[in-house]
Amino acid sequence: MTSESRPPLPPFTLETARQKVQAAQDAWNTKDPDRVALAYTEDTEWRNRAEFVKGREAVRQFLRRKWEREQGYVLRKYLFAYQDNRISVCFEYEYHDAAGQWYRAYGNENWEFNEQGLMRKRIASINEAPIRAEERRIAVPEGKQVTYNSWLAEQGVGGDELPLRGGNQPAY
Repeated sequence: MTSESRPPLPPFTLETARQKVQAAQDAWNTKDPDRVALAYTEDTEWRNRAEFVKGREAVRQFLRRKWEREQGYVLRKYLFAYQDNRISVCFEYEYHDAAGQWYRAYGNENWEFNEQGLMRKRIASINEAPIRAEERRIAVPEGKQVTYNSWLAEQGVGGDELPLRGGNQPAY
């Protein structure tokens, strides 16, 4: 393994794919562009909505712009599928803009990793809608990890279907 190795490494198993998804969720919820960017290859290629981003430094700049706009950002990722060096996730996140308007974004991501476990390709399709603050459903007290989604819990979806930390019960 090189100094740029990012375990778990492909080929993924169910358990290591879940670990990779959890690690990505945890990193993105820090909203630290420098930390997040380290999970990607130097020449990574992204499609995020209609924006194309190439290279780790461009990812870092993209994330800085994103989190300057998207205040109160909180993300939840769910493993959808995996095979060899690829993982697909479903996700949702909530944030508000500078005027205080809340949004919920939904989407799917397809990830491809190199042998060192760094992501070399990320394709993200995302839709979002404005919501009222009381409609937020990803509940996270400051300083805690995302472990609970009230809407999924109400639908009966939890630990068995989407087994990332805490299932459908709050862990805080």
